[in-house]
Amino acid sequence: MINLVFLIVEVAGGIITHSLALLADAGHMLTDVAALMLALIVARLAMRPATPERTFGLLRAEVLGAFVNGATLVLIVGLILREAWLRLGQPQAVDGPLMLVIAFLGLLANLGSAYVLAGGRESNVNVQGAFMHMVADALGSVGAIIAGAVIWATGWYPIDPIASAVIGVLILWSTWGLLKGTLNILLEATPENIKYEEVKAALEGMEHIEEVHDLHIWTITSGVPVLSAHLSLSSCCCDQNHWQECMSKAKDLLKTRFGITHTTLQVETSDAECEGECRLIEDSNNKR
Repeated sequence: MINLVFLIVEVAGGIITHSLALLADAGHMLTDVAALMLALIVARLAMRPATPERTFGLLRAEVLGAFVNGATLVLIVGLILREAWLRLGQPQAVDGPLMLVIAFLGLLANLGSAYVLAGGRESNVNVQGAFMHMVADALGSVGAIIAGAVIWATGWYPIDPIASAVIGVLILWSTWGLLKGTLNILLEATPENIKYEEVKAALEGMEHIEEVHDLHIWTITSGVPVLSAHLSLSSCCCDQNHWQECMSKAKDLLKTRFGITHTTLQVETSDAECEGECRLIEDSNNKR
C-alpha cells in the first residue's frame, strides 16, 4: 500500500519537476507494486496441494514469479537508458528542491518495504525477487536525491539523465543474480550450493556401491532440491533386504551431508567380480 501511494506521488512529482530520474524511479516503483502483488499471488498458488496432473503442485509458480519480476526490471531499465540518452542531448530544466524532497520520501518508503521483506528473502526466491525490487528502487531514490542536490546547488541539469542512467545500471547489477538463479531452476540445473561431482563421489565411496550413473540433481523451487540416480551394487549383493539397507544409507547420506531429502534411487547389480564381503553379510542376515 505504501509503494502504491508513493507511486502516484513520484509520477506527479516527476511530471511537475521535469525530472527523468524521478520518472525512472516511478517506473521502477510501478514494477515494485506489480512485484509485490505477484509475490502474494504466486505464494498462494504454491500452497496448493499436489494433484495427479501436477504431482509437485504449483511450487514452481514462485520461481516463475521471480523470473517475471527480474525480466520486467530489465525492460524498465532499457526504457530508462533510452530516455536518458535522448535527454543528454537536450537537458531539461528541473526543479531541484522539490525533486530532492520527493526522492527522499521515496527512499524512506522503499527502505520500509525492504525491511518487511528482508526476513523471508533467504528461503524463498519469490520473496527475494520482490526484495531485490525494493533494494534497487531504494538505490534509485538515492540517485535521485544526489541529482536533486546537485541541481539545487549548481543548476547543472545534465545530472538528471546521468543519474537515471546510473540508476538503470545499478538495477541491472542487482537483478542479474536473481535472473541467473531462476533460470537455473527453470532449466533444471544442479543447485549452486550442491557440487555434482562431490555427490557422485560420496555415493560411490559408500560400501557395496560400485558405480553411480544416471545421476540428476535439480530444484523444484528454492530450498527443494531433488535427486534421482541408479546405484550399481556389487554383484554378490543379491539379497533384497540388503538392497534396502544400502538405499537407506544412501538416502541418509544425501540428507545429512547435502540437504537433499527428495530422492529416487534405483538399485542394480554390478558386473564387477564379487569380493565375497557382501555374500558374508547376506549369509549372516539369513541366519538371524
